[in-house]
Parts: sequence; structure tokens; C-alpha cells
Amino acid sequence: MELRVLTYFVTVAEEGNISTAAALLHVGQPTLSRQLKELERELGQKLFVRQSHGIKLTEAGELLRDYAIQMVDLSRKVRHDFAIMLDTPMGDVNLGGIGGCHNRWLAQIMREVREEYPSVIFHYSVDNTAGAITKLERGVLDFAVVGQPIHDERYESLALPHKEEWVAYMREDNPLATKASLTPSDLAHEPLVMFDQVMNGADDSTSLPAWFGEHHAHLTVAATSNVPYVNCAFAEEGLGTFIVREELARSIGDASGMTLRPLNPPLRSRTTLVWYKERLLRPAAAQFLKHIKEHISIA
Repeated sequence: MELRVLTYFVTVAEEGNISTAAALLHVGQPTLSRQLKELERELGQKLFVRQSHGIKLTEAGELLRDYAIQMVDLSRKVRHDFAIMLDTPMGDVNLGGIGGCHNRWLAQIMREVREEYPSVIFHYSVDNTAGAITKLERGVLDFAVVGQPIHDERYESLALPHKEEWVAYMREDNPLATKASLTPSDLAHEPLVMFDQVMNGADDSTSLPAWFGEHHAHLTVAATSNVPYVNCAFAEEGLGTFIVREELARSIGDASGMTLRPLNPPLRSRTTLVWYKERLLRPAAAQFLKHIKEHISIA
């Protein structure tokens, strides 16, 4: 039983005349009569009685009219509500992943979306790459913000425009703090504080394993944590030197007696926005992604 045919039936029932209903529906009268006969065959009930000046509903026709009006009205309401939702996105957009200078850039996009659609609410949870991808798979997140390219056909991804410098966050009383920049050999025997996912990252041009090169296998790792604040606390207490993105270090590592030293050669990484390819984005999330793509194309 098609909704279109029920709409035909309701119109005929309301008008009491097939010719008038056909004109209102912009269909030929023979086509409308054929659709009504097929509906009667499908239900196994006679729905109309023809009279000299039109048609009259049978008892079965009156019962179907009551059901059909509810179904047609509900269909119109669904189309109306979804049209409003598409024109005026609302609801939550959930992001999760690493922190860094991209957060300010994303916040600018969020502000623009909310200026246009005030009912949209953004939620950002700090997590490591593995945790964010797991939540993305489970549908907890609409987008994951990760620090490395994702080579997986299940996902769509977009490199965000900012490249971030990696630095060493260390105590000022550390002898290495006298150097203008730090090389892999400088840090080869230094107790280090690291993110778990950085130590186990892919060996590409933006990874610390590649930057350390031959020294990587012999590093002295004093502590690891997936929580940036914890790693900063470890470094501030002298447990080791924290290797971290500069913007992240500046945003959370503000303790006195601490300093930042750039790496030499410089190590830069670009943040990637990831979303699940097979999952339809809700209108609010789709608008957010649209704004991001527009900004990147402008840049």
C-alpha cells in the first residue's frame, strides 16, 4: 500500500468526485480510477459506491479514510519537520581527539555555525587518537581529531590547515635548557615523558620515531600518559622532558621554572579531521563540515 495511493484515496473521499479529485491531483481520471481499483483489490474490500453525481464511501471506505488521513497527515508532518531541520540544523555535534592550535581554528568555525544556527551545540572531548577513533566507530563521535593521517577505507578525512611545531617542555634547571634547540642525539639519553600513541606511531615524516631515527630504539622513557596535563605534571616534577606540540604545551604548561626548547631539525605535524564514511552525518554535523571545507578552500 503506497502512501501516494492513500493520498489519492483521501482526496477522492474529500471531494466525493473522481473527476474533481483528478484535476486537483494533476493526474488523469483513468489513472486515478485504476489506482483506486488496485487499492480495493489489495484490501479485498469495496471502498466506493458510484452514484449519479459522484461517489459514496462504503463502511470499509470510511474506516480506511480515517486511517489514511492520519497516515497522510503524519507523512506531511515528517516531511515538514525534516525540511525545517535541514534548513535550520539543530542539536549536538560531537568531536573528540587531541588538543592543539587547531582547537582555536575549529572554535572559529563553531562560532560561525552557531551564528547561523543558534540551536547547534558543540561538544569536544580530549582523547588520544586510538580512543577517538574507537568512539567514532561506536557512533559516540561525529568527528575525530587526530594527529596523524588515517589510512583506512572506512573513513573520510581532511587535513586541517595548521602545521604544529613539536618542542621539549622541560625544567629550567635542566642542563639541556641552555641549548637554543635540541637534536635527537641531545635527547637520546634524556629521561623522556611521552604520549603512548606518539611512541607507537606510524614511521612517517611527522612522527617522533622517524625524527629520532637511529636513537629511537635506545630512548630512555621515564613515563607515559594519554592525558596532556598529567604529562606536564610529570615534567614539572622533574620526572623527564615532555615532547609535545608547542601550542598544547603553551596552553596547559604554565608552571614557573619551566621552559620550551624547539627541536632541531624541526618536527611538524598536521592535524586530521576524520569521520565515518558509511554513516550519514546529521544536518548540524554536515553544516559544520561544510563550513570547514569552505574555510580550507579559501585558505
